[in-house]
Amino acid sequence: MEQVVGTPLTETPIAAIATISRLVTKITDRISGDRSEYPLFVASVTAAVLNKIGIQANVFYGQAAWIEVMEDMSVMWAGCWGEHTHFWVATQFGEVVDLNTAVSMRKRAHSNPAHKPKHSPPLLWSREVPAFYRYIPEGLAEIGLDSERDKRWFDLCLTEVNDKLPTLAQLVNTPDDELDFPEEAIVCPGRRILDDAAQNFRHFDRALMVQGIPEKPF
Repeated sequence: MEQVVGTPLTETPIAAIATISRLVTKITDRISGDRSEYPLFVASVTAAVLNKIGIQANVFYGQAAWIEVMEDMSVMWAGCWGEHTHFWVATQFGEVVDLNTAVSMRKRAHSNPAHKPKHSPPLLWSREVPAFYRYIPEGLAEIGLDSERDKRWFDLCLTEVNDKLPTLAQLVNTPDDELDFPEEAIVCPGRRILDDAAQNFRHFDRALMVQGIPEKPF
């Protein structure tokens, strides 16, 4: 485990979470056109960037679900289970990292194409996974760069993120008032939840308080 200024890291520094999540979400959205359709691509870029700065990270595949809020403010589970697979990152600190959940409303469900949510849960980067997410890992995954497009996308994203990313030591020493998070709600370590400008998490949380969490999907 890397040491910064003589102190062993026990979790991903908050500045690294802010910077990596902002860069990865923004750049993968731009290059892919819509990252919600490419969870393996997003997870693979995230893991590669973390490993480059010295934080061990792996991409996992398996069943995953998260709650979404509908237009009528009812709540339901969405995600990938059964015949469908989701991809996310796990760090050496036991953190679950999923940078696609906040835009899951843009993706139509395989089993219900008419499903049109209004609010999705926040991005996730935390050891403590709130009850409105559910992950069951089935194994390690690797990105399959089977086409020239996939390889080009991955190389472009990784190069651009790495070019703009400070070193881990610089990130650790970033003052809190200089943190720059993505323009999406996010769950960070220590049960810290940061909302976006549209207060999507506030509306999401209010619906959960009224409706409660439905029975788990699997």
